[in-house]
Amino acid sequence: MKSKALESWQVHFFSYILGLEQSFLNEITPIAKLSARDSVDIYKRGYKARLIEGMGETFEAVWWVLGDEEYIKLAGEFVGNIPSRSFDLSEYGQEFSKFLKTSPIIGEIPFISELARFEWIFKELFHSANISKVDNFLSLLGQNPDMKLRLLPSVILWRSDFSIYEIWKRRSGEVSELNELEIKMMDHILCRKIEDKVHMTHLEESELRLLEQFENPRSIDEAVTKYQSLYGELSPDAIQSLFSRIGSLGVLGF
Repeated sequence: MKSKALESWQVHFFSYILGLEQSFLNEITPIAKLSARDSVDIYKRGYKARLIEGMGETFEAVWWVLGDEEYIKLAGEFVGNIPSRSFDLSEYGQEFSKFLKTSPIIGEIPFISELARFEWIFKELFHSANISKVDNFLSLLGQNPDMKLRLLPSVILWRSDFSIYEIWKRRSGEVSELNELEIKMMDHILCRKIEDKVHMTHLEESELRLLEQFENPRSIDEAVTKYQSLYGELSPDAIQSLFSRIGSLGVLGF
């Protein structure tokens, strides 16, 4: 069992590593010819390097687009400004997208912040609880047309002004492949984890908008009414076509 003195020392040590306090330097004995600061900064630099490396596992495509030098520079700036609050390195980096959005790099690579946001979402989805595939809800509507439907917990609706998914898919290739893409194209993607696998499906904007109405439990009539109040009238044929497609995706449950 830890003594209170050891526990207090560890807290102070970690606080110094995170850049939260300097008083820890008064609590240590220097090593050989190294000063107290130089002795501890060996660990501080190692911790920073591990955070940058750990972020690279999450933001693989961002690293690929930026290249080694620019990624390490920006990730280092991020680590220096946003300390980790968890012992689990995989939980670090959620704010990286916002950081990139305020960085000068956004002027050169306008999609880089959105790419980081997509990679964080993918990471969260990949590690989320597994959900079994559900039956097409349309087969049950006859029994209860007023039943409330909702998006499954393992579903994320993604939209962006850039073709982020196509960029992300090429992250293992040559970065020159980006020249072949029409970057400035809106993304509407259904991201879902079903039966231990993450699936990505392109959606029409109308499909994504209709699915958004089920982020809260709603009946079909309630969802259509809400959709039409936001985006305009749908013909009966359009409604039938949309729900036929959505039903086959297996992402709405009770």
